[in-house]
Amino acid sequence: MLEVERLLTEKGIKYRLIELTGRAMTVADVARYSKGDINVREICKTVIMKDGEGGYYAFFLVGTDHVDLIKARRLTGKNLRIANPAEVRDSANVDPGAVCPLTLRIPLIVDSRITALKHVNFGSGHHLYGIEMKTRDLLRIFPYTVADIAE
Repeated sequence: MLEVERLLTEKGIKYRLIELTGRAMTVADVARYSKGDINVREICKTVIMKDGEGGYYAFFLVGTDHVDLIKARRLTGKNLRIANPAEVRDSANVDPGAVCPLTLRIPLIVDSRITALKHVNFGSGHHLYGIEMKTRDLLRIFPYTVADIAE
């Protein structure tokens, strides 16, 4: 059982484990490799960013969107850059492409567009599985900030 599955089970939250037939790194990969039906508009991603002082931030947004660096700087008060693969492993304990927003121990900023989705699909911490759940359940599991951070 994956760490995120244990967390969701402990909290009594329903979810769907999505099995993938290949290692997914992009929205297109998730859609192509998913063994079940999946709404590509509900695929989300977690982008890890690092500030100049060594601090990390996670940005959770719709998979086809990008973090607006100006908005991110205004929100955090820090100059940020996308974390390299080693930094992603250091901050999230998984490789890029498998980051699960629910298991992070760094500040999480959820893009406001996420709140309009009925369901979200996101990384599980394992490249061959994703998690799908109701957005309202996702937003009651962990501490986060909602902000307009996508471009």
